[in-house]
Amino acid sequence: MSDTPERIFTGGPLLTMDPAAPDAEALAVRDGTITAVGAARDVLALRGPGTDVVDLQGRALLPGFIEAHGHPTIMGLAVAPPAVDVRPFTVPTGREVYDKIRAAVASAAGRPVGAYGIDLLLQRDLAPPGRDVLDGISPHAPLVVVSNSGHAAYGNTPALRAAGITAATPDPPGARFVRDENGEPTGEAHESAAVIALMNTVAGDRLDERHVQTALRWSFAQHARVGITTVTEMAAEPRLLSALRAAAEQPDAEVRLRAYVMGTPELAADPGRRFAGHAPAREMFGVSGMKLWADGTPWQGSIATSFPFRDNDATVRIGLDRCAHGGMNYGTDELAFLAAAFTAQGFPVATHVHGDVTFEAVLNAYEKAAVDDPERLRSLRPRLEHCGAVTADQYRRAARLGATVSLFMDHVRWWGDVLADDLFGPDVAARWMAARSAVDAGHRVSLHNDGICSPTDPLSGVATAITRRCRPSGRVHGPDERLTVEEALRAVTAGPAWQLHLENEIGMLRAGMRADLVVLTADPRIVHPDRFQDEVAVTATYLGGRPTWS
Repeated sequence: MSDTPERIFTGGPLLTMDPAAPDAEALAVRDGTITAVGAARDVLALRGPGTDVVDLQGRALLPGFIEAHGHPTIMGLAVAPPAVDVRPFTVPTGREVYDKIRAAVASAAGRPVGAYGIDLLLQRDLAPPGRDVLDGISPHAPLVVVSNSGHAAYGNTPALRAAGITAATPDPPGARFVRDENGEPTGEAHESAAVIALMNTVAGDRLDERHVQTALRWSFAQHARVGITTVTEMAAEPRLLSALRAAAEQPDAEVRLRAYVMGTPELAADPGRRFAGHAPAREMFGVSGMKLWADGTPWQGSIATSFPFRDNDATVRIGLDRCAHGGMNYGTDELAFLAAAFTAQGFPVATHVHGDVTFEAVLNAYEKAAVDDPERLRSLRPRLEHCGAVTADQYRRAARLGATVSLFMDHVRWWGDVLADDLFGPDVAARWMAARSAVDAGHRVSLHNDGICSPTDPLSGVATAITRRCRPSGRVHGPDERLTVEEALRAVTAGPAWQLHLENEIGMLRAGMRADLVVLTADPRIVHPDRFQDEVAVTATYLGGRPTWS
């Protein structure tokens, strides 16, 4: 029969994420689509002689995970072998960082070198990579070191020369080149446009379409290994859109790709731009909206908060003055213009924001964009990304506007102690990434890993959301902001699907939806939260019913 399933999954719990039917015993797939979900007896009755029956052997089947805020392009270009990966998760000490960079420069034999991932707060013995330090390592060829947050980069003199950055170079919109007392660039760059200007000096031919596609395919495979079936590129440069599409549309691509394009003033001012609409899930590539960066990162002191950063050795290391509050990347008028312009063009907007002062400014900008047609803004589902210092009242205001939030729980997992002991104090750490407050305010929350700023692993975000534990200390920051395991799992499946306007096609196990699936070693609902990361792991991933990792 033409409707005979190609594959049936049974023999373990099915967590559907469908509120109407949260549990099932079996699931059938044909032509990339779920054709039946329900009791094992009923679903197995549909099998034919060619049906592959997959015995889960007690393992759990869930919808494929959705990375709501990823950076697969940077992931492939910056840390795929033979890149110089100096993130604190792979290179824990400053001495090892410089040893690895020196070895890379020696091997490069005069070619440009880029290193990704330093963290002045986790790699505490790391000497800041000033221009003089980098000139000493590589006096003749460009050398650029990018921070783990991606919000700062440090270049040597040849890199500045190659980028054409001088005292007369204007700062890009929403970004800046750090300058000394005479106005000369120090080699340090803050925020996306300035960071990219330095990174491009060492990227070379890696930015041509063929190399970008190769980098993306490596990145896609890494996502499939951790159960991800849809990934969002949250900083898509317009010139790379064709490479993104080409990589995602390869017949054996491991993930579906959705892109948010970097929202520049030039694009906002173009009256001819119109959003083409959301691509259906059967299409492997689509543009989902525009991306703005309203502030930076706490790890560089570049977020606007109502409370000050502490005055101590840690904040001095990241370049802060006494009791600083940080700042925003845009003026309030510029932010309002960008939000209104892209909203008028029909684009959903996603805005990077951490500080509570910045969050208020973004809400004001969204509110102005909605003044003539509030329901239109709600239909676009504007997003707020990361949301570190956001308060419960602000989450409620965002929900009333129709905005939605995506939280970076690994801030608590890796930097919870830094927030509590170095930057702000335990009270702020306890409400950092306040997931419980967001859910209680009515948000369909998503959890993300932010590309390579932390190891890409949705289960890490789930584990942190349900425990609020920092590693390696094991300290708990903000137990009142914990989610239940069901809420956290929805935040890596149904929640991000809704944010991407794909809730009727992915994110749940329901007949008629795409067969994006992940198999876990155990039912995560019955595992003790403190053992979650030890006992729950991905064993297989399927995209549209096709196995992409096992």
